[in-house]
Amino acid sequence: MTTNLKAVIVDDEQSARDNLQYLIGKYCDTITVVGEANKVTVAVDTIKDTKPDIVFLDIEMPQKNGFELFDYFDTPNFHVIFVTAYNHYAVKAFEVSAVDYLLKPIDVERLKEAEQKVLKQTQRNQNFEVLKGNISSSELKHIAIPYKTDSVVVKLNDIICIQANRVYSELTVFNAEKETEKSYTYAKKLIYFEEHLPQQVFVRVHRSWIINLNFIASYSKKDHVITLNNQQQIPVSKSYKSVFENVFL
Repeated sequence: MTTNLKAVIVDDEQSARDNLQYLIGKYCDTITVVGEANKVTVAVDTIKDTKPDIVFLDIEMPQKNGFELFDYFDTPNFHVIFVTAYNHYAVKAFEVSAVDYLLKPIDVERLKEAEQKVLKQTQRNQNFEVLKGNISSSELKHIAIPYKTDSVVVKLNDIICIQANRVYSELTVFNAEKETEKSYTYAKKLIYFEEHLPQQVFVRVHRSWIINLNFIASYSKKDHVITLNNQQQIPVSKSYKSVFENVFL
């Protein structure tokens, strides 16, 4: 891919567009801003005229939100980096197929990381089609977890288990490439995941635990204990025992 990347900024706030253009000009050597738009309909024409490599896309805008931009391109040829002040959009907006997801105010290091991701990305059209499909799909495939100054997006299939921690939840996630595990804290109670995650895969087995059935190594009906692939043992309480066994056994 060329190292002279053209970019279009789509944001309804002039100050936000000016700030991002300034940060790109100062910190992103490979990116040149070739156009901007304050709403989706203007962005469509700007993108068609300038043929950018990257579109920095805000989500909440008047008339049409950022997601509706995708309806105008059957054969796109650009990367998408979402830029928004609201991280609750991360699951829908990112779904891993987007190059990156940046929260306002923009952190310079995260912006530079996004630039590097674009440089490494080689399958533009394929990823865009996956992104468009994910956005239109009602099936949740990924989850965005606030992490440090931004969000990390993980595949649902990589979540091993979730443990309640008062008003928070602790997610244990498996990284298949590195064959390692990492824990993330999410500011939601366990009931949130019980209601939103696919129940054919994620089952609540205790008032403090939800487990991914795909990571179960064994289950002792006698001791009411699940052993996961990572050798972690999870108790199964009486109130959830019948539900779990009906799904698992």
